[in-house]
Amino acid sequence: MPTRFLVCPPPHDDPVSDAPRQWDRFIELVGCLGDVELVRVDPPARSEQIAFTANAALMVGNLAIVASFRRAERRREQPVFRAALARAGYATTFLRQTYFEGAGDALFDRVRPLLYAGYGWRTERGATMQLQEIVGCRVLPLLLADERFSHLDGALCPLSSGHVMAYMEAFSPHAQTLLRRAIEPGYLIEVSVDDALRFACNALEIGDAVVMHDCSRRLRDRLHDAGYRVFCTELTEFIKSGASAKCLTLRLDDGPVAVMPAAATA
Repeated sequence: MPTRFLVCPPPHDDPVSDAPRQWDRFIELVGCLGDVELVRVDPPARSEQIAFTANAALMVGNLAIVASFRRAERRREQPVFRAALARAGYATTFLRQTYFEGAGDALFDRVRPLLYAGYGWRTERGATMQLQEIVGCRVLPLLLADERFSHLDGALCPLSSGHVMAYMEAFSPHAQTLLRRAIEPGYLIEVSVDDALRFACNALEIGDAVVMHDCSRRLRDRLHDAGYRVFCTELTEFIKSGASAKCLTLRLDDGPVAVMPAAATA
């Protein structure tokens, strides 16, 4: 059964931008790496960041918790995303009276019954509490402390192997403690500031492949040891806006895992 992703091409309003070409090459690579189904959204005019579909919603089974954007210029995207998700067959809802930026700030662990929920820059603390009522697993609230990483998925990447890539300095000291308690030492892959600024944590996992803009040889080797092939594709136009491969997709078949496999506790 294919993995479904919601994607949206960047607008072509800027004739000097290389974003459309980079997005096309990224989508071509994604299609070559595994059995995927791409659900495309047509971008409305003057929506510069609508290509970042990870912010559209958090998917919990057949329910889409649609984003409530903090920035006014992104709020016009909300009805576009909600309509696209409804057409794709999902029920939709919103959180109450709080800013919440979807799967950019809420990431399910792939082997632990856990949702990492970032807050501070775009998503509010109140959103993490409401998510606890909906998602059916433990929610780990993580305060983002480095403004260079405005969303959680810029600094954290849970993988299906049980490993979690993280740039720890992006988080408050308390959030760092919570992460170290939740993730076994052998499964926590701490990335350097150089890799973090390449947005290596904003990576897309497809089977045994990890897609990103760029990373160091050290991180590539660490991911290889964890069982992954690493594919890099140029995404400089999107990195200017603080995003990379993961932000360009919303995984539609998402939700919490039911139990913790033995491999994650070894």
